[in-house]
Amino acid sequence: MSRISNALNMYFLLQVRDIMKINEIASELEVSSRMIKEYKKDLEMAGIYIGSKLGRYGGYYLENKRYLDGLSFTEDELSALKMAKETIKSGKYHYSSKFEIFTSKILNYEKHLDDNISYHNKLMKESDEIVEKEKRVWIDINLAINQRKKVKIKYKSLKKYGLEIKERIVNPYGIFDYKGATYFYGYCESARNVRFFKLSRILDYQVMKDKFDIKHRFKFEEIMEKSFGIFNDEIIDLELKIFYPMSEIVKEKQISKSQKITELDTKTILFEAKMNGYPEIKAWVMSMGSNVDVVKPNKLKEDIIEEATKIINLYKGKSLFFE
Repeated sequence: MSRISNALNMYFLLQVRDIMKINEIASELEVSSRMIKEYKKDLEMAGIYIGSKLGRYGGYYLENKRYLDGLSFTEDELSALKMAKETIKSGKYHYSSKFEIFTSKILNYEKHLDDNISYHNKLMKESDEIVEKEKRVWIDINLAINQRKKVKIKYKSLKKYGLEIKERIVNPYGIFDYKGATYFYGYCESARNVRFFKLSRILDYQVMKDKFDIKHRFKFEEIMEKSFGIFNDEIIDLELKIFYPMSEIVKEKQISKSQKITELDTKTILFEAKMNGYPEIKAWVMSMGSNVDVVKPNKLKEDIIEEATKIINLYKGKSLFFE
């Protein structure tokens, strides 16, 4: 582990634990106590100040005091900060309240706090209870990623036949947010492949002492570019005939980098793309209702007919009941 990585891990530890003795930090990072003092100097050179408290309950702690003297912000930078603040505030992110306080301090210091910005962002959000539960998991998984430590998790999966609860050992690679939920991804030793794990579905976890080397190279951005959502499954040739008004809405978006849109008439388009993420492609197509006709693949057409038949039968049963 590099000196920079260890210094950052020390910073993360102090964020979580508030105050820690030098020997406790050294034990966590598997280095000498002398090196902890060196990391303290490194962090302070970067403007992250570490305080020390004497006594039985003493140790190192984050002072969290960053001064802005000598810094100058452009109008564009302040506007970007205000928009980021509104975006973060609109979702239930793990540090959203702290980010809001932090940005408010900067904007107040620059005397721009009273300048409102007409920008809003609406997201589907997880409940406060779920976000609070995830916070500790997020911090510990992030530490495990930086320290390249394996994680043992008890995970709840949503399978077609019902819930599956299984213990897995994962080499964690990274964390990401998707549709208001937080996930981490890594190499699952039982699946022998990279998998995504939703933090809210982790029933129990343990950061292990065992370390790992990255054997399975996984470029997150590159993989996600080809996927409709977050499912990294087989790439399909998708061809859809889309009618008004959905044709106009689809023309406004880039669903896939490989997409090709051909206007068949003033109200109809032909949408073609090669992409993966079959479950979410199916949900997206079904969300367009009668405004879309699946040209290919046949499997998607058959699956939608099957789903639509189930819906019809469900509501037929209800209508008979209420007659």
